[in-house]
Amino acid sequence: MRRRISLTLAAFILAAAQASAQAVLSPEQMRELAGQAVLQGQAGLAYDLTGALIDRDDTDLDAHLIRSRAARNLGRNEDALTHARRAWALSDEDPAKYASALAMAQALSSSGRRTAAQLWLRRAVQIAPNEALKARAAEDFRYVRRQNPWSTALRFSIAPSSNINNGSRNETSELFGLPFQFALEGEARALSGVEISTGLSMRYRLANTDRKRTDLLFGLSYRTYVLSDDAKDIAPDAEGSDFATGSVFVGLQEDYALPGGRARLGWDARLGRTWYAGNPLLSYTRLGANYRRVAGDNGMLSLSLNREGQNGENGRQDATIWSAQLGYGMSLASGDTVSLSTSFLNSHSDADYLDYTQRAISARYGLANPIGPAQLEFGLTLSEKRHEVSSLTADGRDERSISVSVTAALPEIDFYGFIPTITLNAERTEANIDLYETENFGIQLGIRSAF
Repeated sequence: MRRRISLTLAAFILAAAQASAQAVLSPEQMRELAGQAVLQGQAGLAYDLTGALIDRDDTDLDAHLIRSRAARNLGRNEDALTHARRAWALSDEDPAKYASALAMAQALSSSGRRTAAQLWLRRAVQIAPNEALKARAAEDFRYVRRQNPWSTALRFSIAPSSNINNGSRNETSELFGLPFQFALEGEARALSGVEISTGLSMRYRLANTDRKRTDLLFGLSYRTYVLSDDAKDIAPDAEGSDFATGSVFVGLQEDYALPGGRARLGWDARLGRTWYAGNPLLSYTRLGANYRRVAGDNGMLSLSLNREGQNGENGRQDATIWSAQLGYGMSLASGDTVSLSTSFLNSHSDADYLDYTQRAISARYGLANPIGPAQLEFGLTLSEKRHEVSSLTADGRDERSISVSVTAALPEIDFYGFIPTITLNAERTEANIDLYETENFGIQLGIRSAF
């Protein structure tokens, strides 16, 4: 009973102090008191004080910002949004805009609209007055992203290439074991041009506990080409859209934390369809399992196994593909990152060009410190491919490929948290059949999120 009386008395004193404060304090003092109140957990007092300030002057930017915070702390999310919007409308300089953008993001996140909150945090990053405030907004973005069941990734790139159709680098080829050369013409030869690629990936987290995560997946992509004048001379009847590909898929994935907290085991399933040159090429079902384990203080070991069943359309044969990959990545003491992986793929089909085995080993190395304005990453992949049967030779078909890449991210050119990337690619394939000897040199221009 004594505790109840004390609380009642405290509430009475606070209400009296509030009324007195509004009567005798100047607007500047009321703002100061409201700001201190919201920081000390007295959201109700801050809400009432700022209400009086706004009644006096609806253009009081600081009052709207404080009242938005107080309303959010009181669970009045719509009021918080209303005053954050008003603060944004009143802001005409970057510091005020930054504070208003954060207020909008906080109010939206509290009301469950986390994707919209992430957009406002990107706006806050863009207009942050200094690097410290920019870093704070970026960290808030990461926090909201972790809480958001929706995750969306957009991709776009433009890539000039010396070989958009994977055609032969040779002008002639020996075929069928005959002792003379056949001229390669049109689309059989490498055609240069520009690749234009775009894609969308979405994830919705259905469940998220300490033990299990369950995600619904969706993705689509499209890639088309523009032929160069040289390519049009080589293949006058060809168009870039003749080599265009598109795909769409839906899927479900789960992963589980294993005892000890250092490893996770997961599975995923996907249904998808692919188009080539505007026509259906195949539909597929894919099942996979994966295992990831923390290795040491800075390393991660990963293992995956997948089975994909392809149902061909428009004359394409069916195929069954098994693939496995083992990888290890780690951060070095310098902050640089390094990763190694090896993979094996077996494709079984009645069509000889879809019946093969392929092995590959890849390495990547990323520099922690930029060189000039560029954050650099280097890649190398070696692979070999074996077709036991080929319609062009009695010895089957063998290919050995090497590809190298250098990617430069430019963090100083930052727009709403997105930065441009430039990737230089070079790939060469040697084969026992001249028709399948290829080389490709290209440059890819893209964008990616800085956080």
